[in-house]
Amino acid sequence: MIKYFFKIFLKIFLPFVIVFSTYIFVSYNTAVKNAEISYKSILKTYWHLAAGYQGSNMAENIEYFKKAGSSSDIRITLIDMQGNVLFDSSVDNKSLSSLDNHLTRKEVENAVNGREYYDIRKSATTGKYSIYYAAPYKDKYILRLVSDGSIFHNIYNKAKSDVILFFITFSCFLIIVSLYITYRLLLPVIALSRVAKAISENQANFIMPKISDKVLGDAAALIYNINRQLLSEKEALDMERHILSNIINHIDEAVILFNSDNIIVKSNFQACHFFSNSVKEGINPVTESVDYEKAAFFDNLLHQEKGTIKSILCEHVFEIYVRNMQKYRLVVIRDITASADYNDFKAELTANIAHEIKTPIAIIMGAAETLLADDNMPVDLSKKFLNKIYAGSSRLNNIINQTLELYRVENTGVYIEEQADMAHIISNIILHDTNKAVRYNNKTKRKYNIDSFHVEMILTNLINNAVKYSGGDIIDVSIYEENSSLIIEVADMGPQIAEKERSRIFERFYTVSKSRKNSGFGLGLSIVKHIAFMYSGSAKVYPNNNNGNTFKIKLYERK
Repeated sequence: MIKYFFKIFLKIFLPFVIVFSTYIFVSYNTAVKNAEISYKSILKTYWHLAAGYQGSNMAENIEYFKKAGSSSDIRITLIDMQGNVLFDSSVDNKSLSSLDNHLTRKEVENAVNGREYYDIRKSATTGKYSIYYAAPYKDKYILRLVSDGSIFHNIYNKAKSDVILFFITFSCFLIIVSLYITYRLLLPVIALSRVAKAISENQANFIMPKISDKVLGDAAALIYNINRQLLSEKEALDMERHILSNIINHIDEAVILFNSDNIIVKSNFQACHFFSNSVKEGINPVTESVDYEKAAFFDNLLHQEKGTIKSILCEHVFEIYVRNMQKYRLVVIRDITASADYNDFKAELTANIAHEIKTPIAIIMGAAETLLADDNMPVDLSKKFLNKIYAGSSRLNNIINQTLELYRVENTGVYIEEQADMAHIISNIILHDTNKAVRYNNKTKRKYNIDSFHVEMILTNLINNAVKYSGGDIIDVSIYEENSSLIIEVADMGPQIAEKERSRIFERFYTVSKSRKNSGFGLGLSIVKHIAFMYSGSAKVYPNNNNGNTFKIKLYERK
């Protein structure tokens, strides 16, 4: 504002100064010129007075010139037509011979030619600026009058000092007037500037000032009202933006908005969860991503014009919806890995169940057909076929029960009906048709906030698995605490599971029948693994010192 003030001040002050200076300069030059003309006229009058004296001879005239020169400031010089000085009132007669020839002086040169002439210059004789006037005298001489300009210089100096004093005084007056005019002109502008500053700084308590200038006052009021309206609309937009952000941040899909340069304008929390730092607002995920797979993933979807596509990234399956909106591109990404896995699981489950139930059904149907075909079959033979039908039915019932158990574990979640008391659970485990000994080493002394049924399922499946597949006579079960977790270990005496198959032993329907003497359905260990994961634990198998396998299950209590 200070710079602007001085800018306006100079625009007002400088024209005044220029006009005033021009006026002073012209007036001063005119005054000096008039003084010069007046002084020339005076000098000419003196010349006529001196030339009008009529002595009896030239010596008498020279004497008169000498008296006239001594009684005034005017120097009188008599020069012949050849430029020789015959008399000079300021020089004694002895020194006249040392004076230069004056024929080169302009006034003398013109007088020799019969003309009167004025000249102003520095005198070679006195060293002062002087006024010269020369004219023919008695046709044989040149009479020249010289004034050292004392009077003229006094007039000049007085005029100069007066002009300077007047210039300084009037300049101060102009400065004061210009400052006042500038201030009066800028009062409305200053008020308008205050309004603009308050608007730019969003001063909520700002009061609209009164502006004397109607035009600027109306402009300030208009700006003020527009700003109030814009602030109101901004608050509404901020609220809508906040609501929209909350909405998109609470949906399960990743939402990303790109501009025409493929720069991310907006993204929600789910997008950050899916792709971490690759979806920061203000970056291009194709050119600025350090992860090649993610860059390729985004490059693929950004080249999609519109519609829905599917893409895979880091073993996740994503369904991507792309829509173009003028200069923006909206991308909605949904993780369908679980759905894809479920579809694969359903197909696998159907195929495996169909495969597994073929054998017991074939046994049942074959034995039943044999019984139906021979009404006179001996009792002992018919009993043999009935036992096959019973064994096949039991196997089929076991397949159905295990399938239902797996479904319950995977879909019902964790609900603690009864806390796990390990001693009580061990006492309820009953083994059928086996001569193998189970040795329990239970080091727990309290109840755990783990559902008792889940612990019983783990122990039952692991022990039955060891009974069914182990070639040894002893099965060791150890139960203890480790780092705030409950550990269940079941160790058999072999044969050992091959290292390449240990990572798959807990998969659904996976069996290692080639290394075991019996074949199973392959759901028991899958149930164990899912229960362990429900309690944020783990399920592992590793070889032991008895050339067998040890299954170690880790469970954490629920809060």
